Amino acid sequence: MSADSNAPVIVGAAAVQQRVDDPRAALEPLALVRSAFEAAAADAGSTDLLDAASVVLLTQGMWATANPAQVAAPWSRDIRSVVADLGVLQQTLIDRACTMVASGEAEVVLVGGGEAKYRSLRSQITGVPVADTVTIGAPTERIVPAAEIITAAEISRWLPVPARQYAMIDTALRAAEGLTPAEHIDMLADLAQRFSDVAAGNPSAWGGTWRADSPMLAWPYTKLHCSQWNVDQAAGIIVCSASAAQGFGIARDQWVFAHLGVESNLMVPLSHRAELHRSPAVAIAGRLVIGDVEHLDLYSCFPAAVRVQAAELGIDPNRQLTVTGGMTFAGGPLNNYSLQSLVKMVEVLRADPGSRGMVTNISGMMTKFGLSVWSTTPPSNPFEAVDITNEVRAATGTVPFDPDHVGRASVASYTVVFDHGTPVQGIVLADTRAGTRVLATTSDRAVMADMTTTDWCGRQITATGPTFTAA
Repeated sequence: MSADSNAPVIVGAAAVQQRVDDPRAALEPLALVRSAFEAAAADAGSTDLLDAASVVLLTQGMWATANPAQVAAPWSRDIRSVVADLGVLQQTLIDRACTMVASGEAEVVLVGGGEAKYRSLRSQITGVPVADTVTIGAPTERIVPAAEIITAAEISRWLPVPARQYAMIDTALRAAEGLTPAEHIDMLADLAQRFSDVAAGNPSAWGGTWRADSPMLAWPYTKLHCSQWNVDQAAGIIVCSASAAQGFGIARDQWVFAHLGVESNLMVPLSHRAELHRSPAVAIAGRLVIGDVEHLDLYSCFPAAVRVQAAELGIDPNRQLTVTGGMTFAGGPLNNYSLQSLVKMVEVLRADPGSRGMVTNISGMMTKFGLSVWSTTPPSNPFEAVDITNEVRAATGTVPFDPDHVGRASVASYTVVFDHGTPVQGIVLADTRAGTRVLATTSDRAVMADMTTTDWCGRQITATGPTFTAA
């Protein structure tokens, strides 16, 4: 099968990381991104690609550099730069890059991002200050999310932390599956162990192994169920047209074709979702993926993300679900893991010519969803970036939220927040007979102890605005 001349292909991909204890000797985050772009060009076999790039797309991290392209892509002052804020799917940048190439708007596009949280952590520990390069100007374009991910009530009632929201999603899924809390904990441990085993064989992984005695953060999640973001990691990807790849003399076995991009940008906060354990976005996106996909990397910020995706996509949860080892063990640089996993997927696909790989990504609390499909073989049809937001909106049930409800309600899901091994707050999302949703908390030690030992899904509570008691 021959490739269309404008078919978007990844010709260079690289992930870099540093683990330097002296923060003064560590690269700033966008310098890491620049290193990743340079390594991607070396991977492609042509540094001319960097000079030829007319657009650079970057994911916003914790860094606050005014004009990031001046540091990450300093090869041309005329390069068009686009930065995607937190809350924007990484898939949006991948789709943008591939669409630009497929339409002929650009021949060579750079996509990258990275973080240096370990450098920041070492700076705090050692008391040695670090500074980033001062830049002039601003990005050509900034992409911002259209709505809120977390509500004011979720923030005020102990639910702004992602681990707590995802723990609630996981517990709701566990109840829907008919599992006991003990069976659920064993399942989570098995999932984490399998991801840890993959990371152990990945030279680009940040490191760490699964331990069942990790401290509890948000029941049933321990620290080692959660994304590890204190990492210094960056990814750089070079996308160009098939004709440009040929013109630059890129070896054919380096080409990885974009087959499909899908994204949903519907934003419904967790407390307003009718079915806490479901994701219509994942299910609808999955229907667009035709044929077998041999290699997967499911976005893995928390176990719930992996489990909900597997359930909605109809994937056997016992098959290998990651090529990196996931965001706990391979590392999860803020707002950039999907690019890290895409770099690894490129490597996997080159080693298995003709196979297909799928990389997924999530923004927020299972809020937005995206996926992309890739292969060394050209697609049967031209690349298409599909926005399924409207279809997902029609399929997503919501419930009205009642912050002032007084009276009985049935627990839909729950978690208990821990601080240094001590339970400090129980949180429930519960449904009233009037069809409204309640978010309430307790600091009663006996109630919290019961919440971590027995099943509270379906339990009756009495809510009084922001607090609850056992009915």
